[in-house]
Amino acid sequence: MTEYRRCQGKSYMIISSDGQGAGYEYPMITENKIPGLLSCQLSNENEKLQFWYEISGRQTLKDWIEIKKPGSELLRKLLLALAKTIEKAGEYLLCETGISLEPEQIFIDGKAEEIFFCYLPCQKRDPEEGMKRFMEYYISHMEHGDRENAGKCYDVYERCQQGHAAPDELLQILFEEKEMPASLPVEETKEPAVKKKVHKSGMRWEISEVSSNLKQQKRFWKEGIWNRKISPFPKKKISKEPYVFEPEEYPETDSNFTVLLGSETKEILGELKYEGEGSETNMKITSPVFVIGSQKGEADGVISADTVSRIHAKVTKEGEDYYLEDMNSTNGTYRNGELLVYKEKVKLEKNDRIVFAREQYRFV
Repeated sequence: MTEYRRCQGKSYMIISSDGQGAGYEYPMITENKIPGLLSCQLSNENEKLQFWYEISGRQTLKDWIEIKKPGSELLRKLLLALAKTIEKAGEYLLCETGISLEPEQIFIDGKAEEIFFCYLPCQKRDPEEGMKRFMEYYISHMEHGDRENAGKCYDVYERCQQGHAAPDELLQILFEEKEMPASLPVEETKEPAVKKKVHKSGMRWEISEVSSNLKQQKRFWKEGIWNRKISPFPKKKISKEPYVFEPEEYPETDSNFTVLLGSETKEILGELKYEGEGSETNMKITSPVFVIGSQKGEADGVISADTVSRIHAKVTKEGEDYYLEDMNSTNGTYRNGELLVYKEKVKLEKNDRIVFAREQYRFV
């Protein structure tokens, strides 16, 4: 069972388990900050063990794919991040069978494009079967317009169906030799620099620093983890964190509100009329999935206030009905004074008052 809660300004994904006992993995994931894994806390509620994973400001891969149809580039990042995470988890004696590859349990931090996985000591899974299911999901939701990139993803899918696919083999499919970057960032090391490293497949990688103990690549699932120490993402400028404030209590909707154009009719226009004190503008819901946030190019409806997250909320149209959902924003989304939790989907009614952080709108 999975639920989502906001507590003391943070968002959590809570997974309940009937499992008993306190294996060594429990203190490992709760007392250590392991790169690539969501931080976790344990609690007992109603005689059930609960794993509280902090997900503040992050969206699930499932939500991310719905907003941005992915291609081979995102798959590259996912495989690189997975290999790195399994390597780091192994340093804490955590087995890859505890890392979930379910799209709703993989989280992406849009600001830094970091990927985080959920470690479930109570739900051991076969990594090969997990990868097969993951690729089945991925190819059914990816962008098919670019035939070349789509073809690479299908090649990865087919390799996973055959089993025993190491991540370096999968990455060879995604990274053709002509596409390999001239220099890949690596972790700082005091080992002697190696100017060139030739992969066994014949691809030449230019690496500024490679630890001498990384000369051999091992099998990923059956024989071990991929040990190439390469950062999954290039360093780049990260946008400023959204301003965080202590949420105020919004009163229930006042029946004596000012009548706006469109609010006096029963017909739903599918618009958000701005009622705040800033300089924001009205928003017309123009697509079945309408994303609201502060980042131009990612959001369909842009709110420039620094209290609004890059991807703050979304409105989906299903038939003639409209539904509002918070996208795990930093400062929250309110409907008629009620704070929405992540994954809570509410139907919008005529003249509902919507607040994104501090920016107020009325749905008409």
